[in-house]
Amino acid sequence: MPDETVRVIFDCSLFVQAFLNSASPANQCLESVRHGQAQLFVSQATLTELKEVLSRPRILNLLPHIAPEQTDNFLEDVVAHATNLPEVTEKFRFERDPKDAPYLNLAIAAEANYLVTRDRDLLDLMIGHSAECKEFRQRFRKIKIIKPEDFIRAIEEPGS
Repeated sequence: MPDETVRVIFDCSLFVQAFLNSASPANQCLESVRHGQAQLFVSQATLTELKEVLSRPRILNLLPHIAPEQTDNFLEDVVAHATNLPEVTEKFRFERDPKDAPYLNLAIAAEANYLVTRDRDLLDLMIGHSAECKEFRQRFRKIKIIKPEDFIRAIEEPGS
Protein backbone atom coordinates (compact mmCIF):
# COMPACT_ATOMS: atom_id res chain seq x y z
CA MET A 1 0.00 0.00 0.00
CA PRO A 2 1.32 3.48 -0.78
CA ASP A 3 2.32 5.84 2.02
CA GLU A 4 -0.75 7.96 1.36
CA THR A 5 -3.90 6.58 2.99
CA VAL A 6 -6.34 5.01 0.56
CA ARG A 7 -9.60 6.94 0.56
CA VAL A 8 -12.68 4.83 -0.10
CA ILE A 9 -16.45 4.95 -0.48
CA PHE A 10 -18.60 1.84 -0.05
CA ASP A 11 -22.03 1.81 -1.62
CA CYS A 12 -25.07 0.68 0.35
CA SER A 13 -25.10 -2.85 -1.06
CA LEU A 14 -21.53 -3.42 0.12
CA PHE A 15 -22.47 -2.51 3.69
CA VAL A 16 -25.53 -4.76 3.52
CA GLN A 17 -23.44 -7.68 2.24
CA ALA A 18 -20.93 -7.11 5.04
CA PHE A 19 -23.74 -7.07 7.60
CA LEU A 20 -25.35 -10.24 6.25
CA ASN A 21 -22.17 -12.29 5.81
CA SER A 22 -19.09 -11.83 7.98
CA ALA A 23 -17.11 -14.13 5.65
CA SER A 24 -17.88 -12.06 2.54
CA PRO A 25 -15.44 -9.98 0.51
CA ALA A 26 -17.65 -7.02 1.46
CA ASN A 27 -16.89 -7.61 5.13
CA GLN A 28 -13.19 -7.95 4.31
CA CYS A 29 -13.41 -4.47 2.82
CA LEU A 30 -14.95 -3.17 6.02
CA GLU A 31 -12.26 -4.95 8.04
CA SER A 32 -9.61 -3.14 6.01
CA VAL A 33 -11.10 0.13 7.25
CA ARG A 34 -11.26 -1.11 10.84
CA HIS A 35 -7.56 -2.03 10.62
CA GLY A 36 -6.54 1.35 9.20
CA GLN A 37 -5.67 0.16 5.70
CA ALA A 38 -8.15 2.61 4.19
CA GLN A 39 -10.07 5.70 5.19
CA LEU A 40 -13.82 5.31 4.69
CA PHE A 41 -16.05 8.30 3.97
CA VAL A 42 -19.81 8.53 4.48
CA SER A 43 -22.39 11.28 4.20
CA GLN A 44 -25.77 11.87 5.76
CA ALA A 45 -27.43 10.70 2.53
CA THR A 46 -25.48 7.43 2.40
CA LEU A 47 -26.02 6.72 6.11
CA THR A 48 -29.75 7.44 5.81
CA GLU A 49 -30.05 5.01 2.92
CA LEU A 50 -28.10 2.34 4.78
CA LYS A 51 -30.26 2.65 7.88
CA GLU A 52 -33.42 2.46 5.78
CA VAL A 53 -32.24 -0.56 3.80
CA LEU A 54 -31.14 -2.46 6.92
CA SER A 55 -34.61 -1.96 8.40
CA ARG A 56 -36.46 -3.40 5.38
CA PRO A 57 -38.42 -6.56 6.18
CA ARG A 58 -36.80 -8.38 3.23
CA ILE A 59 -33.35 -7.81 4.76
CA LEU A 60 -34.48 -8.55 8.31
CA ASN A 61 -36.05 -11.82 7.15
CA LEU A 62 -32.67 -13.01 5.84
CA LEU A 63 -31.35 -13.02 9.40
CA PRO A 64 -34.29 -13.67 11.74
CA HIS A 65 -31.91 -14.18 14.68
CA ILE A 66 -30.54 -10.63 14.37
CA ALA A 67 -31.83 -8.31 17.07
CA PRO A 68 -32.46 -4.63 16.31
CA GLU A 69 -29.56 -3.79 18.65
CA GLN A 70 -27.20 -5.67 16.33
CA THR A 71 -28.29 -3.52 13.41
CA ASP A 72 -27.78 -0.41 15.54
CA ASN A 73 -24.35 -1.69 16.61
CA PHE A 74 -23.38 -2.27 12.99
CA LEU A 75 -24.40 1.26 12.03
CA GLU A 76 -22.54 2.70 15.03
CA ASP A 77 -19.44 0.73 14.03
CA VAL A 78 -19.61 2.10 10.48
CA VAL A 79 -19.92 5.66 11.79
CA ALA A 80 -17.10 5.12 14.32
CA HIS A 81 -14.71 3.98 11.58
CA ALA A 82 -15.70 6.53 8.93
CA THR A 83 -15.18 10.18 8.23
CA ASN A 84 -18.55 11.87 7.82
CA LEU A 85 -18.66 14.62 5.22
CA PRO A 86 -21.63 16.74 6.26
CA GLU A 87 -21.80 18.80 3.07
CA VAL A 88 -21.62 16.98 -0.26
CA THR A 89 -22.47 19.09 -3.26
CA GLU A 90 -23.56 17.66 -6.59
CA LYS A 91 -20.60 17.76 -8.96
CA PHE A 92 -21.79 14.94 -11.22
CA ARG A 93 -25.33 14.20 -12.28
CA PHE A 94 -25.84 10.48 -12.93
CA GLU A 95 -28.79 10.23 -15.29
CA ARG A 96 -28.46 6.47 -15.75
CA ASP A 97 -29.22 5.84 -12.07
CA PRO A 98 -29.86 8.96 -10.00
CA LYS A 99 -30.03 6.87 -6.77
CA ASP A 100 -26.29 6.20 -7.18
CA ALA A 101 -25.41 9.89 -7.51
CA PRO A 102 -24.90 10.43 -3.75
CA TYR A 103 -22.10 7.83 -3.77
CA LEU A 104 -20.44 9.36 -6.80
CA ASN A 105 -20.65 12.85 -5.37
CA LEU A 106 -19.36 11.62 -2.01
CA ALA A 107 -16.40 10.02 -3.80
CA ILE A 108 -15.74 13.32 -5.56
CA ALA A 109 -16.04 15.37 -2.36
CA ALA A 110 -13.82 12.96 -0.42
CA GLU A 111 -11.25 12.84 -3.21
CA ALA A 112 -11.60 9.08 -2.97
CA ASN A 113 -9.31 6.64 -4.69
CA TYR A 114 -12.00 3.97 -4.84
CA LEU A 115 -15.73 3.52 -4.85
CA VAL A 116 -16.40 -0.14 -4.02
CA THR A 117 -19.59 -1.71 -5.31
CA ARG A 118 -21.20 -4.55 -7.20
CA ASP A 119 -23.68 -2.16 -8.84
CA ARG A 120 -23.43 -2.53 -12.62
CA ASP A 121 -24.48 1.04 -13.31
CA LEU A 122 -21.59 2.32 -11.20
CA LEU A 123 -19.08 -0.24 -12.48
CA ASP A 124 -19.99 0.63 -16.07
CA LEU A 125 -18.71 4.16 -15.50
CA MET A 126 -15.20 2.68 -15.73
CA ILE A 127 -15.72 0.82 -19.01
CA GLY A 128 -18.88 2.15 -20.64
CA HIS A 129 -18.93 3.95 -23.95
CA SER A 130 -21.78 6.37 -23.28
CA ALA A 131 -21.09 10.08 -23.11
CA GLU A 132 -21.92 9.98 -19.40
CA CYS A 133 -19.32 7.27 -18.73
CA LYS A 134 -16.67 9.05 -20.77
CA GLU A 135 -17.40 12.35 -19.02
CA PHE A 136 -17.05 10.76 -15.59
CA ARG A 137 -13.71 9.15 -16.45
CA GLN A 138 -12.42 12.37 -17.99
CA ARG A 139 -13.44 14.64 -15.12
CA PHE A 140 -12.69 12.32 -12.20
CA ARG A 141 -9.63 10.33 -13.24
CA LYS A 142 -8.49 9.61 -9.69
CA ILE A 143 -11.64 7.65 -8.75
CA LYS A 144 -11.66 3.96 -9.61
CA ILE A 145 -14.96 2.11 -9.27
CA ILE A 146 -14.25 -1.52 -8.46
CA LYS A 147 -15.67 -4.71 -6.97
CA PRO A 148 -14.87 -5.74 -3.38
CA GLU A 149 -12.42 -8.46 -4.44
CA ASP A 150 -10.47 -5.95 -6.54
CA PHE A 151 -10.36 -3.50 -3.64
CA ILE A 152 -8.96 -6.16 -1.31
CA ARG A 153 -6.23 -6.93 -3.85
CA ALA A 154 -5.52 -3.24 -4.40
CA ILE A 155 -4.88 -2.48 -0.74
CA GLU A 156 -2.83 -5.61 -0.24
CA GLU A 157 -0.51 -4.99 -3.19
CA PRO A 158 2.35 -2.54 -2.66
CA GLY A 159 2.28 0.43 -4.97
CA SER A 160 -1.38 0.05 -5.87
